[in-house]
Amino acid sequence: MRASVTTVRRLLLAATLILPVLAVELPPLVPAVHHFLVDGDPSSPFQLPKQVHIVVEERDAHSTNDDGLTLIPPTLLEFSQIFRADLEGLFPNTAVTLALGDTRQPLDGVPATISIFLSDSLNATLADGSHTSEAYNLSVSSTSIRIAAAGSKGAFWATRTLLQGLVLTDGQFPAGTIIDQPDWPTRGFMLDAGRQWYPITILRDLCTYASWFKVSEFHVHLSDNVAPRGDPNAYARFRLRPEDSALAGLTPHLNETYSRPEFEAFQAHCAARGVTVVPEIESPGHALVITQWKPELALSTDPSLINLTVPDAIPTIKSIWKEFLPWFHTKQVSIGADEYNASLADDYNNFVNELSEFIGQESGKAIRIWGTREPSNRTSVSKNITIQHWDFGDDDPFQLIQAGYDVINSEDSFLYIVMKQSGSFPQSLNQTRLWGGANTATGGIWDPHVFDRGNASNNPDPTNPRLKGAIMAAWNDHGPTASTPLEAFYALKQGLPVVAAAAWHAASRGGPALSHAQFLAGYPPLAAAAPAQNLGRRVPSAGAVVVDYALAHTPTRAGSARRAAPVRIPDRSGNGYDARLTADGVLHTPLGSKGHNYTLLLRATLGGAPGTLLTGPDNTFGLVEAAGGGLTLAFTSSNVTYPLANYILPPVAGATHDIVLNGTEDGTSAFVDGTHAGDFLVSIDQTDVFAPMAFVAPLHTVGGEGVRIEKLIIWDGIHSTN
Repeated sequence: MRASVTTVRRLLLAATLILPVLAVELPPLVPAVHHFLVDGDPSSPFQLPKQVHIVVEERDAHSTNDDGLTLIPPTLLEFSQIFRADLEGLFPNTAVTLALGDTRQPLDGVPATISIFLSDSLNATLADGSHTSEAYNLSVSSTSIRIAAAGSKGAFWATRTLLQGLVLTDGQFPAGTIIDQPDWPTRGFMLDAGRQWYPITILRDLCTYASWFKVSEFHVHLSDNVAPRGDPNAYARFRLRPEDSALAGLTPHLNETYSRPEFEAFQAHCAARGVTVVPEIESPGHALVITQWKPELALSTDPSLINLTVPDAIPTIKSIWKEFLPWFHTKQVSIGADEYNASLADDYNNFVNELSEFIGQESGKAIRIWGTREPSNRTSVSKNITIQHWDFGDDDPFQLIQAGYDVINSEDSFLYIVMKQSGSFPQSLNQTRLWGGANTATGGIWDPHVFDRGNASNNPDPTNPRLKGAIMAAWNDHGPTASTPLEAFYALKQGLPVVAAAAWHAASRGGPALSHAQFLAGYPPLAAAAPAQNLGRRVPSAGAVVVDYALAHTPTRAGSARRAAPVRIPDRSGNGYDARLTADGVLHTPLGSKGHNYTLLLRATLGGAPGTLLTGPDNTFGLVEAAGGGLTLAFTSSNVTYPLANYILPPVAGATHDIVLNGTEDGTSAFVDGTHAGDFLVSIDQTDVFAPMAFVAPLHTVGGEGVRIEKLIIWDGIHSTN
């Protein structure tokens, strides 16, 4: 059976062309698969039963065959264990067992078996014709499923296809065989973690979400600064916590850094789901965090640029990389290296080449840089370095490819977003352009070979081996106050699957690639079901009312003697989220945060002083002193407080108020006693440009010092509370 996989693959590919009448429609998977052929009874799909048996080929169980960038590839067994956990999580009424065995032998009397094994004879290739270990065949009958993969990661991607299909068809999957592989190895996203702090849990969950759509790389931008505008003390951060005390000056804000165990665990988590973390430490530009530590290294004209002619400049940068290279479990890292001073072009090119050689000697890793056009006729960047194109003003990607450079497509007209506000870039990817604007004259669906929208002849052929794929980028140009960590997910979540789908199966290469209509049908349920993470902060509910607590007649410390034991407060919604009221009058719920959309009603007697009303793992909500005196409402996220501007709470101590919050991914509004109190906004760069803030509802604790809670109700969706 194992030796015949290639033959089967070729026959199925031929039959797909010869017998299209047999084709049946798969559910709208994201990405779409390359080939599907019905080879059984189309009226007898696989139906997920109450018990499923996963059998992993014993001879392959500990294989880590992976030709990607990761240096910590999981075994086939480890990927299969993730599959089992996801299957159980998505379908809790199905019991799943997993065992090692001989997948060549049928298990007599054991129905609903999913067999997973490797085959060295798939002969699947990327768009450029090179071998890929990410390929798989998925054969489905009414009673069993067989996954044959070129490598362990290929088997994992097969399980994503299977799980997506089961989600979209309520536990069914059409009988037939899928033959699938990516067109490009690099299918990724970049997040600017230098100018916004992201808890490691957020980064981990973003990896989990991305892998659901077969994303292969998470490029983490670990150091940067906001535009200094002449201020050498402008916001600048380096996110890795050095263990060498000689580098302590890089990280004066230790509470916003990742330790080595944290960052290594994060990389391992991503690798376990098929995603390689590609770290970026930026220099010699965007390096204000380094020059704040060592001011003598700065260019006199711009403190965010390192003066490479200073004798200690390059040794300092090498010392940083020497410290952190052992942390990074990838064959390639990014040194950034964009937007430098053009008058120092030769110094720049020599620096990039020297750092590339240093990193290679220290760790065996290759490097990538952002595209930067340095005007020199004497020096150039080595062709061993991958160029991540982002803007035609800084490089010409097709010329680079023709010159012999490997290139990644991050073309800003398609793949850049800037959180909250930008005069140049959108706040989420332009779906109209991705699905119908690949060329300004002819339209078409974008894929990684499309750089130039206006001139198709200035794009490489999709099969060019120098084209490695695409990475979308999410930037925090306006620093940490402009957004919350979760708002990055809202900005990324719909565009990222489109980029991944186009890099997995490009429409330009023919075949049944994902259409816009299919994406619109498949994406919403798939995004909602993405396993093993809850970035949407969903709270399961049997109906529109998620929680309903009534405390008006419950004694508290203010009205009775101090109690020794908490009082149980039943959840009247029927969802069973009963809470505990402690002696200090604080209500403790079993919930953390409620994501969008939501309506929250809090009826409380306020004591007339600043204080907390609601807390959760993502933010808090309460009363703060208003700029002009009195009290106003405010959210606090990542130690940044966002007061409700131009609103003062009626100054009546001991008054009872109905406070209503309406939250969507587009913003948060507040109402007090039936009157619109305002929307939560943030000033962009302390200017008169404002952008809305989208806060989740904090639900872990309710109430605080001097506050008496009478009622808390939260609805799923936007509702009238009158």
